[in-house]
Amino acid sequence: MEKGYLNYVIKKGDTLYSIAKMFGIDISYILFANPNINANNLQIGSNIIVPFGDVVPTNMAYTYELMQMNIKTLKKVYPFLVVGNIGKSVLGKSIPYLKIGNGYKEVMYSASIHANEWITAVLLMKFIENFCRAFVQNSNIYEHNARDVFSQVSIYIVPMVNPDGVDLVTGAINKNSQEYRNFKKISNNFPEIPFPDGWKANANGVDLKNYQPIYKVLHLFIYKTLLVFLLFFIFTILIYE
Repeated sequence: MEKGYLNYVIKKGDTLYSIAKMFGIDISYILFANPNINANNLQIGSNIIVPFGDVVPTNMAYTYELMQMNIKTLKKVYPFLVVGNIGKSVLGKSIPYLKIGNGYKEVMYSASIHANEWITAVLLMKFIENFCRAFVQNSNIYEHNARDVFSQVSIYIVPMVNPDGVDLVTGAINKNSQEYRNFKKISNNFPEIPFPDGWKANANGVDLKNYQPIYKVLHLFIYKTLLVFLLFFIFTILIYE
């Protein structure tokens, strides 16, 4: 048994209805978790996935390992999710993405770019779980029908862009390890930032948000705007003197 589901062995006399009633869940959860099942011809001795309870916890430090466990469970319970990786972190951790929907409109959300903002990973992972539940139940999420959204939009989610930094802040990296010492060495150059709680960057000390193209564009725009304003101000003073 894992958090969020269990493998159930079909017994004589079982029906999907009786199994759903036994675990106190809606039968639709079993149907979506087992897309190839024949509800009218259950095979005695075969295994099925029975979802139950919450998958994503919101009351503990959210480490990379915990996120990976949650992704595995969500994929098991909701096989219509697409899971992949966009690359690797400095310390070699795969950086996963999840895709909801198959519509032509495409959007992407990312979180935990700053390590000390790891709570944003929980937010996106919980959104994925809630969306999947709404999809199975054919209900709304934020006043929109989940199945309509699924058919019209492809939502790409990268819940933890900076897993190395998150593991440092959440205490998942052993303080006696070489990795921790490397973080500390970089941190010594910034004594005003509390360590490790205030750490934002990746394992190389790079603040990933400062390297996003949109931020570069914004910085350039602000710089040019201020420059134009300053020149206008100087020009105005010269005219009226």
